[in-house]
Amino acid sequence: MTIEVTVVTPTRNRATVLAECLRALAAQSLAPEAYEVIVVDDGSTDETPAVLDAATRAARCEIRTFRQPAHAGIPAARNLAIRAARGELIVFVDSDELAPPHFLTAHVDCHRRSRADIICRGPVVTTRSLQRPFESPGAGVMDLSISYFDTDNASLRRSLLLRAGLFDESLHPFGWEGLDLGFRLRALGVRRIYRRDAAIYHFRPPLSPETFSAMLAKEEERAKTAPRFYEKHPTFEVTLALSLTPFHRWLNLVQRGFGLIHAGNALAWAERAERWGAPGIGRLLVAGVLNERFLAGVRGLRDHGNQRRRLDV
Repeated sequence: MTIEVTVVTPTRNRATVLAECLRALAAQSLAPEAYEVIVVDDGSTDETPAVLDAATRAARCEIRTFRQPAHAGIPAARNLAIRAARGELIVFVDSDELAPPHFLTAHVDCHRRSRADIICRGPVVTTRSLQRPFESPGAGVMDLSISYFDTDNASLRRSLLLRAGLFDESLHPFGWEGLDLGFRLRALGVRRIYRRDAAIYHFRPPLSPETFSAMLAKEEERAKTAPRFYEKHPTFEVTLALSLTPFHRWLNLVQRGFGLIHAGNALAWAERAERWGAPGIGRLLVAGVLNERFLAGVRGLRDHGNQRRRLDV
């Protein structure tokens, strides 16, 4: 049987959750000989190689692995996998996501029902459990992405990706590469179809000093790639995506209690909210602090954007 689908999964230092991600992908209802999983290790320093070796030997489907010796970045990892893919349908799954058994079947069905080239997207549902991820509540309003294209749950033809030019590897190590590619796909006239039954579950570990520190570092990395993204697309749409407006700054200030909540006490406030039976409030406060870290990193870009708009006027 010819391989029809290639799942593209880049990873870096996520050995524990990667093992569960691959276990879920190997247990799909789609015939195992109809799909392959390509994992590109972006220079991990944890137990990722051992996890990949074990998964490759145990899986019903074929799992192919590649390793980037240096930290070349997620865009480069995805491009490597796309070039090596044998399936014409590419499905993007991040290494901290867990796919229910019907996940790939839903994506394949979406493309078979369409006569035109399309992007198929589905909900991304947050789960806090690696052992029973699919027992989390189903997709709600907050899980329905409005993004035209994103890489945490999307599928499209490999030929379309090649025609659009793949991911921009200058957006290193990661950040905005999905939106950037989405603009180019949209320019090709590719239509997006949303399938609620193609949901995937995104694992978020409990908040701790270690995970919070990693989240702050991630926001700093996103801020570093924002100038390149804005340089390529100096539009109002991107200005909104990068939160470069005064309204975004004001909203973030309100979200942080006008400075009362900051990186030094955000976890304590989240713990208080948990004890008060309002965990959602705690997550909102933490999100505000994370966003403030990103906004601090793009402050110069924001000023440049304001100056550019004044010149345009």
